Amino acid sequence: MVSACASLMTSAPDSVATWRDPATLARPWVRPGTPGLEHRIGGIEKQDVTGNISYDADNHDHMVKMRAEKVRRVAQEIPPTTINGPATGDVLVVGWGGTYGAITAAVERAQTEGKAVASVHLRYLNPLPPDLGQIVREYRKVLVPEINSGQLVRVLRAEYLVDAVGFNRVRGLPLASEEILDAINQLVESKA
Repeated sequence: MVSACASLMTSAPDSVATWRDPATLARPWVRPGTPGLEHRIGGIEKQDVTGNISYDADNHDHMVKMRAEKVRRVAQEIPPTTINGPATGDVLVVGWGGTYGAITAAVERAQTEGKAVASVHLRYLNPLPPDLGQIVREYRKVLVPEINSGQLVRVLRAEYLVDAVGFNRVRGLPLASEEILDAINQLVESKA
């Protein structure tokens, strides 16, 4: 993945209006000390296009929205999500970070027992992968084991309107695959 940010500016362009890549809204990197492109510190915000310091409220509103759009466009570069198991089934276990090993072990054990269970391990949280919404809707239940108080499960519920079930532990210890397998079995057996 090579984005517009990978380019390096070594001199000021003729027109500052050409600074942003239209696909990503990213600006190229500037070699420190480049005449005409010195970093300016201060102010609530930089003015769109010129980068001059701006205290204008409308410009601030515009730039906040532009930064959010830049983050949203990162999703264009996120590869397709890998599903460990069937593309549809009873339970999808969604994890991230240090839960990978315990989730994978629990899901693969459930699969050897003949259960229609799969897992997805997220590497991108903001923005989420563009295909994740369709994936979570292909399962009757979504389980989200986390070593926290349930941040990801709330994001999935809000973003995709799925009744994701949190499995949260805040004990300073890693999750055990046996605990996750028990939670999977409870969801597989539940009829609701």
